[in-house]
Amino acid sequence: MSLYTLTPKPGYERYTIQVGWNPNGTYFATVVDFAWDPVTDPDNQPDTVRIGMADAIHDSTEVLLAIEAYADIPADLAAALRADRAAHRQSVPPADGAPQLRTCAD
Repeated sequence: MSLYTLTPKPGYERYTIQVGWNPNGTYFATVVDFAWDPVTDPDNQPDTVRIGMADAIHDSTEVLLAIEAYADIPADLAAALRADRAAHRQSVPPADGAPQLRTCAD
């Protein structure tokens, strides 16, 4: 698994922005305001982005596009995510039950 915490853009400092690769077979991204309290601040509800949690995302560009409005994205991040995916193999048992390794490519 890989996890990168990104620097928020001006105006989005309240958010924690993370992106990475989960060896279960998906890229993921989150934009969350962990400090928001709906009781004390009900009129200032934050944006929330969570992709790659319930659905499989196989293109690193898709998660980066989902968070680009909120964070400064380093130029080499897409390549780093693809390298993380290549480095973390998945163990997938074949139909006969014998162990087998596979990797997923973009």
